[in-house]
Amino acid sequence: MSDTTAAQSRLEAFFRKRSDGPGGVRVVGYEPILGGYSRAMARVWVEDSSERRGYVVRADPPPGQAIIDTDRRQEWALLSALHSSGAIPLPAPLWFDETGDELGSPAIVMEMVEAESLLAKGRHATDPSVFAEFDRKLSEVASAIHTFDLDALPSHLMVPASWDDYIDGRIQRWVDAEHKYPSGNPTMRFVAAWLRANKPPPAPFALVHSDFQGANVLIDGDGKFLAIDWELAHVGDPREDLGWWILGGALQAPEIPDPTEENFYAPYRKATGLTEEQVNPATVAYFTVLAAEAVFTSVIEQLSLVATGETTGMTVAYMTNAVVGMHGEFLKAININESARRGAR
Repeated sequence: MSDTTAAQSRLEAFFRKRSDGPGGVRVVGYEPILGGYSRAMARVWVEDSSERRGYVVRADPPPGQAIIDTDRRQEWALLSALHSSGAIPLPAPLWFDETGDELGSPAIVMEMVEAESLLAKGRHATDPSVFAEFDRKLSEVASAIHTFDLDALPSHLMVPASWDDYIDGRIQRWVDAEHKYPSGNPTMRFVAAWLRANKPPPAPFALVHSDFQGANVLIDGDGKFLAIDWELAHVGDPREDLGWWILGGALQAPEIPDPTEENFYAPYRKATGLTEEQVNPATVAYFTVLAAEAVFTSVIEQLSLVATGETTGMTVAYMTNAVVGMHGEFLKAININESARRGAR
């Protein structure tokens, strides 16, 4: 999907095979989607004799260019399960090129929704009432994700054996990734030790989006919130998404105000059944650090490959900029956690 001319030719053949009148099908627009670092994505407009339709294509990037390695088969299975349930709002997954024989690499084709990301909407919002509405609707989306029936998930999304084992495993990933880093990373060693020593009260396992941030929440023309980009989803502690939301907001401009107690946390606890002891500023700050493991340790591992010459991807190398910023946010979240716990004593 990186060669525009070849991609358009492949897409035209792809859509013709799925059309009732294949002779008249043409790809009349192709626009790479910039801003994400994981998958190769594009908006595609297709026209036939009766109408013009828009799609989003989400494909694997060329070898050595991905920051995070994930599986399109697993993503397709999850998207299909979520969409068929109707429980979580998201663009409809339509087709899947599992082998990449048609589109050049494994690719998912989804409906294009006329929408703007919450991150982009935040650039123009100044009225506090707008952010309050964002909070309320975001709480509804988070609650829908975290109350999804685990029995309806694809088989690759397994429920961990125990909460402690699960958290310990996530912490160990920090340790393992740091060991692979050629120059070492003292901040990661400190973070791992702190996470082990300051575990919050456990919470029931839930579906976790794992990249729950402003760029991955769309707002359509009717004001409906839709969740996109599910490649990192897993079953884990639901507070991971809340913590990652805080971290994502801090690292992206413009910074969307943190969720409020009245408009986000209170309705979220009511909808999920989680208690104030389980969901509060201290526990969310803990998961602001822990939840970063899924992305941060993958970035560290890929940067290790850059350092040893095993990959030359410029996108991967660019992510060195994010490492220092995330270090600062980890330390800030740790201070918030410790201050909140001191205040509660």
